[in-house]
Amino acid sequence: MTSERSEGEELFERLKLLKFPSLAPVRLKPNSSGVTTGDTTRSLAGQFETELEALLTSKPYEEPKESTEGLHIIQEELALAIVEAFNKLTEEEQWIYHMLVDVGLSMRFVAYVLDVPKTTFARRRDELADKIRKLLLEHDVVRKKLGF
Repeated sequence: MTSERSEGEELFERLKLLKFPSLAPVRLKPNSSGVTTGDTTRSLAGQFETELEALLTSKPYEEPKESTEGLHIIQEELALAIVEAFNKLTEEEQWIYHMLVDVGLSMRFVAYVLDVPKTTFARRRDELADKIRKLLLEHDVVRKKLGF
């Protein structure tokens, strides 16, 4: 192996030193009509604006469909749970997650950039996934959404 660093290795070393980009979950903003951009809650909710409207239009002994209002509340709670979970990760864990998931780099390449053996990095990745799972499952809204 040569003593010169590859362009990719140097690039990711600089990104890491600059702490760019640190993972921060994106929160979508509602547009003027109150529907979150890219959101399909209106079609999923059966066009009911409020919980009361959904209740009034449901048949006797039938569970009312979720209203857009209720879906927005659930989505907000899920977003807060995700933000809390990611804020509990270290900066390096956030960076690793971002490189593997958001950027889509291979585990082998990220391990090479960090100068860590593949098997060691694979264990770190698995530990990170387990840590994220445990942090998310601390929240009732996540457990309810996943059916636990």
